[in-house]
Amino acid sequence: MKPKPVNKVLLSAAALLLTSALGVASAGGAAAPTVGGTGQVQAATPSSVAAALREAGYKVTVNPANPDEDPSLSVTAGDYDIDMWFSNCKNNVCTRVTASSYWDYSDDEDSIDADIANEWNSNYYTQAYVYEGSYYLDATMIIAGGYTKTALKAWMTEYLDDVKAFEGELP
Repeated sequence: MKPKPVNKVLLSAAALLLTSALGVASAGGAAAPTVGGTGQVQAATPSSVAAALREAGYKVTVNPANPDEDPSLSVTAGDYDIDMWFSNCKNNVCTRVTASSYWDYSDDEDSIDADIANEWNSNYYTQAYVYEGSYYLDATMIIAGGYTKTALKAWMTEYLDDVKAFEGELP
């Protein structure tokens, strides 16, 4: 039995519809969707993360640029002050953002118990540790290639839930 010939016009039209629906650039000068434009993907920059966090209702301060340090933000979320910094940035495009909260016990270092952090780390994705008389809780989100506002908001919500739970474990 001989195979039926392929209708090349129909096949080309189907391919064009599929690439158009997926937002793929096609021959003829059509451009791919721009990052942060009408699509959902946001640029992996400190300014876009700051804007997305503000839009989500957080108070955000972009810290002054320092050539010897990665870009950073100060974020207020309810009762919590969060330090955020970006990693592996080139031309203001970064691969990660890390949120960090701390509780200062330097006046009562005898009450610091590293077992609290170790126990936490065996059950949660956030990272707890003790450093210079304080407890810390960090979380990192990969933003390489862009991120969505929905993902950033969900990450912050989960992080803040962990901050509250970790605080409840402290002496």
